[in-house]
Order: sequence, then C-alpha cells, then structure tokens
Amino acid sequence: MDIFHRLVLYLTELRPKFDPDSAIAFEIFNHPVRWYAIIILTGALIVALYGYYRFAKPLGVNSDTVFTGFVLGLFFGILGARLYYVIFDASNGGYYANLWEVIYPGDGGLAIHGGVIGAAIFVIIYCKIKHVKLIYIFEIVMPLIMFAQVVGRWGNFANQEAFGGLVKVAGLNINELTSTTVLPDDILQAQRDALSHLLVPKFIIDRMYVEHNVAEGWICPGYYYPTFYFESLANLFGLTVYMIVRKYWKKVVVGDGISFYLIWYGIVRFFIETMRTDPLVIGNTGIKIAEVVSGCCIVAGLAFMIIRRIVKYKMIPCKEALYSKESSLMEEGYETPIEPYFFEKIINFFKKKKQKDSNNEDTSNEDTSNEDQPGE
Repeated sequence: MDIFHRLVLYLTELRPKFDPDSAIAFEIFNHPVRWYAIIILTGALIVALYGYYRFAKPLGVNSDTVFTGFVLGLFFGILGARLYYVIFDASNGGYYANLWEVIYPGDGGLAIHGGVIGAAIFVIIYCKIKHVKLIYIFEIVMPLIMFAQVVGRWGNFANQEAFGGLVKVAGLNINELTSTTVLPDDILQAQRDALSHLLVPKFIIDRMYVEHNVAEGWICPGYYYPTFYFESLANLFGLTVYMIVRKYWKKVVVGDGISFYLIWYGIVRFFIETMRTDPLVIGNTGIKIAEVVSGCCIVAGLAFMIIRRIVKYKMIPCKEALYSKESSLMEEGYETPIEPYFFEKIINFFKKKKQKDSNNEDTSNEDTSNEDQPGE
C-alpha cells in the first residue's frame, strides 16, 4: 500500500456512526416528528402549489377546490400506502395487535404503490363531485406525483433505509461474510471509491455505512448501494424530459401523463427493486411484490397509450389543453370563479383595510377644512 493511499485511509472516517436520533427533527408534546414525514409533506406541498399556480388557477379551478382536494388526497394517499404495506407485511408474518397499529405509520411502513392507488381512487370520486375533467387532472397530477416521490425518497436517506446490497469490490467474497465480519480498511475505502465513481455525493456515501440493520439483505457492517438515490435521480430525469416534450410536441395528448407515469416509474422501480434488500414479498414465495406490480404498471401504461390511439379517445394535445388560455379544467356548464389563494386573500384584506383607513383620513381632513371656512 503506497503512502498516499495510507494517508487517504487515515484522513477518511471509514466507519461513520449513524445516530438514530438524527432522523428526528423535533418533538411535539414528547412525540417525535421525523424528517421522513417532513420531507414527504414538503414534496406534496411543492407539487400542490405548483399545480395550482401553473395549471389549476389559469384554467378555471378555484383555490378551495384544489387545496381541499390536496388535503383529502394526501390523507387517502397515506392511508392507502399504509394499508397496502400492512396487508402484504401481515401475509409475510407481520403482526398488528389492534386497529391503531394498522393505520398508524409513525414507526415506518408505507408503500408508494398503495399510496398512488389510494390517491387515484379519491381523485376519480372528487373530480366527479366537483365536475372537473378527470383525464385533464390525471394528466397534471401523475407527473406531479412522480416529483413528490423524487423529493420523498430522501426521507429514506434520513432513516438510513431502502438501500441496496453490499457494495461489491475486488477482494470481497460475499459468500464468506457473516454478521460479525469486520471488513478491513482497504475494502471499506474501495467501497467508498466505487460509490464515488457512480457519482454518489460524499454526504450520501457517509450515510451508506450500515453498521447494523434488520433488513433481510443486510450482511455485515459495510457500505451499501443507495437505491433511494438512484431512484430519485432516474425519476427526476424522466420527469424533466416528459414535461419539456409535453409542452412543445403536439403528439403528446392529454392522458399520456398516465402512461408516462406507469411505464417510466414501472421500469425504474422494477430495476431498483432487484437491488433492494428490504422488499415486501408475497408470502413465502420470495417474489417481490413491487416487481410484480411494476410489471403490471408497464403493461397497463403501454396498453392505455396504444388503445387510446386506436379508438381516438380524447386525442387533445397537451400543448392546447394545458398551456392555452382558452382551455378549462372544468366540465362544460360548470365554470367556477377563480378565487385568490389564501395568502392573496390576506394581502388583499390588508390592502382594502389600508385603503379604507386612507379614505377615512381624507374624509376627516375634508370635514376639518370645511369647519375652518367662514359662514355665509
């Protein structure tokens, strides 16, 4: 080993400790609020604001409809994600003593596929009640859900979870490893170098040293692949390309966002799942549920896109439907007035109050001026 390599090993913290408390942002009445929850809610709030200001408001949907739908959609999405996880976890030996343990996600246990299913069911019902064009809303919502997932995956970083297998490097025979194996410094440095060559930032590499974990794929203390990071980047890339193409290419029609989500996320999740060490499986079969669902999503997305073009169902270009001032998201005969957003209402309230005070002051000055005038 050369002197430079020894110096690198000396200066690098090869076994960074993961503090479980670092996953907690703060406490409210002795109840911990985790970064995981904050990150997921942040992603959801970003897409809600963007969806409202970029599409809903210009296309005739008022703020009450959007943000009521957002709150309820978030609730049913989380509920669907939790129930999906519980159903398959229970079939694989998980135990839940009461209803509260079933619905409470505080200790983890949310599945994205279940969240999408729960939110989609709600959107269908909500759009029917509010007389909003369903396929238009799905065209807007599905890509935005993907962005929320791009952000939300970083909650896994905070919890040190959703990682892949042990990083493979020369001189490492995984078949000979046990939970008590202590990897030498040169192997750990080689693992760090391997992750660095995959363009993984240093702060993520430091988090990928997993000293102990209950995940089935955890072998021994060492560096593991950050699959959450790969998934987040892949989805961000696909989403960026689709959003640009949709805006300028007329052959992208309303509803293709559904196919895009199902196909792109299905492909990404399928390959990421082959690397995951903590998947949900079907009973004792060893078959990963996410791989099966992802495969079904790819098939469904392709079928929807092809069949629509065969039957010519609502082949309206997104360029006209979403980016034209003449378009509307409301069904015919149900146009609604566009109301200012909550913060705009507050600003307008104070503007009106200031204007009223100014008018009162002017009136008072006029009265005083009249009193000073001599009588006839």
